[in-house]
Amino acid sequence: MSDIESKTSKTEGVVVSTLEVDQHDTSRMDTTRGLKSRHIQLISIGGVIGTGLFIGSGRALVMAGPLSCLLAYSIFCLIVWAISQPAGELASLYAVNGSFVHWTHRFIDPAAGTACGWNYAYACIAFGCADIVAVTGLFQYWLPDTSPAIWVSFCLVVFFCLNAFAVRLYGEAEFYFASGKVILIIGFIIFTFIAMLGGNPEHDRFGFRYWNEPGPMVEYLVSGSLGRFLGFWGVFRIAAFSIGGPEFVSMCSGEAENPRQTIPKAIRRVFWRLATFYVLGILCVGILIASNDPDLIDGIANGTGVGASPFVIGMEHLGIRVLPHIINAVIITSATSCGNSFIFVAVRSIHALARQGQAPRVLGYTTKRGVPLAALLFVLAICSLSYMTVDRGAAVVFGWFIDLASVAALINYFWICLAWIRWDAGMKAQGLSRENLPFRGILMPYSAWFGLVWCVLLAVTNGFAVFINIDGDFNIQGFFTAYFGIALSLCIYFGWKLFKRPALRKARDMDLTSGLEEIDADEEYWKQNYQPPTTRWGKFVDWLL
Repeated sequence: MSDIESKTSKTEGVVVSTLEVDQHDTSRMDTTRGLKSRHIQLISIGGVIGTGLFIGSGRALVMAGPLSCLLAYSIFCLIVWAISQPAGELASLYAVNGSFVHWTHRFIDPAAGTACGWNYAYACIAFGCADIVAVTGLFQYWLPDTSPAIWVSFCLVVFFCLNAFAVRLYGEAEFYFASGKVILIIGFIIFTFIAMLGGNPEHDRFGFRYWNEPGPMVEYLVSGSLGRFLGFWGVFRIAAFSIGGPEFVSMCSGEAENPRQTIPKAIRRVFWRLATFYVLGILCVGILIASNDPDLIDGIANGTGVGASPFVIGMEHLGIRVLPHIINAVIITSATSCGNSFIFVAVRSIHALARQGQAPRVLGYTTKRGVPLAALLFVLAICSLSYMTVDRGAAVVFGWFIDLASVAALINYFWICLAWIRWDAGMKAQGLSRENLPFRGILMPYSAWFGLVWCVLLAVTNGFAVFINIDGDFNIQGFFTAYFGIALSLCIYFGWKLFKRPALRKARDMDLTSGLEEIDADEEYWKQNYQPPTTRWGKFVDWLL
C-alpha cells in the first residue's frame, strides 16, 4: 500500500472528476460495516444458489446431456474464478459502496458508471423476477389449481415488507438462509453418490448408467456433431444464470468488517465453492436422471416447481416419496431468499444512481427511517412483469427471465474486467506497483482479459438459437430476451456520452487515491481491536468462513 499512499500528496494538482454531483461521495464510509466474514462468505454462496441449480439444471441436462453440462459448467466456473481475481484486487483495495459500479465510473468514465449501474439494477430485477416465477411453480406443486397471480402477489408483498421494515436484519437473515441452501446442496450431492452405489429403496446400483444410455451428449436443434456442439454451447446460458459470486463479494465490500482481510479470504475460497457446489452439483444431475427422461421433459415444459427438478424426479424414480415435499419447502425458502437478496440490491443500486444524478431524483428519496421507499416501489412495479405467468405459464416466463438475467450477469462481469484493465493502465502510467496490494490476483492481467473476452463472446452468441430456422418462423421473443440487455447498456452508455459528454479517464490523470485514507484507518482499527476466536468451534468456523 505504501506506493499508492505516497501518491496522495502528488495528486493535489490533478483535476479529478469522478462523481460530478458529490465528488467522491461513494468513497466515504457512510454505512455501517456490519457484515462479518461469515456473512460475506455465505451471502456470496447463497446469493446465487437457488432455482438455477435446483431447477434450471434440468433444462441444461435435456438440452445437452450430462457430459456437455459438466464441461460447460466447469468452463464457466473457470471464467467466474478468473473474473474474481480482478474483482478481489479492487474490492479489497477500494472497499467502498457501489463497488464495480464505482470502479467503472472512476476508472473508465461516468457514462460507463451509469450504464454499469443501471445494468446491475436490471440484472438484479431479472434474477428477482425469475425467482418469483419459480416460487409460483413451487407452490403449484402442492396447490395446482390455484392462480399463479396469488403467489406472485405473495412474493411482492413479502419483498416489500422485508425491504421496508426489516432491513437491519438483512445480513443475519441471509446468513441463515444461505446456510440452509448450502446444507441442501451438500445433502443432494451426498444422496446422489450413496444412491448410485445402491443405497436406495430399489437397491439399484445404477452408477453412470445414463452416461451410456441415452449417452453423454445430446443433439440440440440440428443433428450430428454440430447439434452436440450447439447443445454444449447452449448450456452456458443456463450456467450464467446459475453461477455467480464475484459481484456479491464486491457489493458487500463497502459494508464488510475488516474488508482488507474478509474480502481476500472470500475470493480465495471462490475456486473451492465453485468446484463443490456447481461442478459436483451438475455432475450429480447427470448421474441421477437420464437426459431423455419423460417426467423431466414434461416438468420443464409445464412448470418450474420441483416437478421440473432433476433431483426430485430422480428420487421419485428410486421410490423415495416423502423427501420431495420437504425439498419443495426448502427450495421455496431458497428462492424467496434469493429473490429478496436481488430486490434489496436492486433498490440500493437505483437509489445510489438517483443520488448521483444518474436516475430520476425522486428515486433517491428515503423515509425518516432511511428506507428508499420510492426506489423500492419502482423495482417492485417492474417485478410485476412476473404476472405474465398467468397468461403464458411459469415454464415459458421462467425461460425468458433466464435469458434476460444471464446476459445481464455477463455484462456485469465485462464491466468488472474492463474497470480493472483501465485501473491497471492508470497504475502503470503513474508509476505505481501492485506488489503491496491487500490482495493480488492469480495470473493477472491474463485472468482479467480471459474473463472479458469470454463474457463478450457468450453475450453476443447467447441467442444463437433464434438464428437457426427450424419451423420457418423467426423467434421474436427469443431474440428480444437474448439481446435486450446488450441494447439497453449500449443505449445508456452512448446516450449519456451524447447528452453529458463526459471524457474518458486518462491513465496518467486517473484518481487512484481518493478514499484510501478512510479504508486504511479502518484497517488499522481492526488490526488493533480484532480478537481471534479461542474455542475449537470458533477456530473451525473462522477457518471455514
